[in-house]
Amino acid sequence: MTNTSTPPFQLPDIYLNQLPTGSVKTAVDRLGRMIATGAFAEGDTIPIEAELCKMLDVSRTVVREAIKVLSAKSVVRTARRYGTKVLPFECWNLLDPDVLLWHDPEHPSTARLHASGLQMRVIFEPEAAKLAAVNATASQRERILLAAEQLMPEPFSFESMKAADYAFHTTILEASGNLMLAQLSGVILASLRVSYAKGEIALVDRATHIEIAEAIAQERPEVAGSLMFAMLSCTASAMEAVA
Repeated sequence: MTNTSTPPFQLPDIYLNQLPTGSVKTAVDRLGRMIATGAFAEGDTIPIEAELCKMLDVSRTVVREAIKVLSAKSVVRTARRYGTKVLPFECWNLLDPDVLLWHDPEHPSTARLHASGLQMRVIFEPEAAKLAAVNATASQRERILLAAEQLMPEPFSFESMKAADYAFHTTILEASGNLMLAQLSGVILASLRVSYAKGEIALVDRATHIEIAEAIAQERPEVAGSLMFAMLSCTASAMEAVA
């Protein structure tokens, strides 16, 4: 039984975590969202600096820094004679939390990202669960189980349920002991953001989450991996049926 006296989980503030603060961060966020939602489509030339300054109400220095950040994320490319153009969707750094979270849940490209993200999770999360069953610390095992137990909207909220879902999956990635797997937390956050926004909360299998957590706590890697694979595969299939 869930201990209602335990504080609910909270989502971390990883959004735009790689960006500068202040006006540059705001400018990158606005331009990134405009590009992700199609206001500036693939192949379009971004307005010149003077126009962007007026549009974003910032200085030329801020605009230049914002374009540099977008270029580093492979969203745009700048050339002297051709200006700044939006790169094809496939070129974007789609593992970047900022790029993922710029996409509105209702935008067509988001469904494509969500499906790809789920497929990717089916590939790497079962192995992460197996590794976690071997390498997790005692505190990580406890956190994974607590997160699984809190996977319900009551007595807290849907937001805390999403946070518990995020904590469950990302703690498993961290507990795997693999540094690269641990850096895929942005994929998890973006996937859950879309899932909960689209009302897919009904697909959350709390019982299986708890079984996975128990398998990890009991150091049973094959069981943890098999359960994770079955759960995510079922979710992906249900998503395809609804699409």
